[in-house]
Amino acid sequence: MVKPSVVFFDIGSTLWSSPAEDPGALRDCYTRGREALLRASTEVPPIEALIDAVEHYFAEWEDIWRVEPEKVQQPPTTEYVATALRKLNLAPPPQALAAFTSELLEVSVGTARALPPEAGMKEALAELRGLGVRLACVSNAFMGAATLDRILEERGLDEHLEFTVSSCDFGWRKPHASIYQEALRLAGATAEEAVFVGDRLDADVEGPATVGMRTVLTLQYRREDPSKAPVKPDAVIDHLSELPGVIGSMLQDD
Repeated sequence: MVKPSVVFFDIGSTLWSSPAEDPGALRDCYTRGREALLRASTEVPPIEALIDAVEHYFAEWEDIWRVEPEKVQQPPTTEYVATALRKLNLAPPPQALAAFTSELLEVSVGTARALPPEAGMKEALAELRGLGVRLACVSNAFMGAATLDRILEERGLDEHLEFTVSSCDFGWRKPHASIYQEALRLAGATAEEAVFVGDRLDADVEGPATVGMRTVLTLQYRREDPSKAPVKPDAVIDHLSELPGVIGSMLQDD
């Protein structure tokens, strides 16, 4: 069997817990976002109305993707935000819409900054790098790669990860084959040399396995039962700290 040379990670519920947004970060970012809208219009609803409209619309789509993973095309995040704002009878010009969207996506960065570090996460990535494998991320997200990388920076994990492929930049979501193939292209690796680690059986096990990757299901932040899945992961872990042992075993296999 080909030895792994690269490990790809999902981000949310894999490398960090994706908690509820920090209230202070939520208000600060939407305050700045509202100011961007006010530069284009004098009639803008209060912060609370903006938060309710946009965050609820994001949550609606997260629910849709959860039950309909076959919906794999993802337009730019500004399109989702524009639809949410139309519910408030707002139609900002492109520049104001982009500025508002950029500010509200900072909420998750602020949330990541507010959380205390979790034991064992940085050490696990450092140990994996010590095994000689490369590390990168492939994420379904409303946030682009640059924002996701800043979340990882706030969690102290960025120094070990080479790049991130985000579905909102790429236009296709996991489990579509093309997003895994893009990650392989950027890594200069074959599917047989890659291991994918994530928390979802459809996006992080079945999808990457379909293109030929080995897979690891993590139960650290959320739990899916692999026993009834059509495609079984090659390994299951309860915490990222177990992953170096799994990859070490793969490297020793003949």
